[in-house]
Amino acid sequence: MVGIASRRQPRGKPLQHADRLKSLAPAGTRQGLFRIVYRFENEQLLELINRTAHAAALSALVETANAYRFYFGVYVRSVGRFTPVYMALIDPFRKLIVYPSLLRRVRASWNQTFGTA
Repeated sequence: MVGIASRRQPRGKPLQHADRLKSLAPAGTRQGLFRIVYRFENEQLLELINRTAHAAALSALVETANAYRFYFGVYVRSVGRFTPVYMALIDPFRKLIVYPSLLRRVRASWNQTFGTA
């Protein structure tokens, strides 16, 4: 994961010092269960590390020619033998409850700020 010390070689380009300085919130600031890795005007990366999983949630808002496109990704790295079992057990909960609820909150916040389309 970006900005996280690891025994493995990082796969992506690490967050540069200049980019960290541009972050709108300091790295490590708590946001619910997550900690902020970085937050820019239209993009943020949040991280959760516990005994079950090491997860990162990336969200980005990109302006297109006539609208905005919202990107959201959750990346999970195994931290033990139980991680795949845990992820399989919570998969229905994530897909049926967590993600729809999260996207409803994003939509409501967008509509409150910018009005409905």
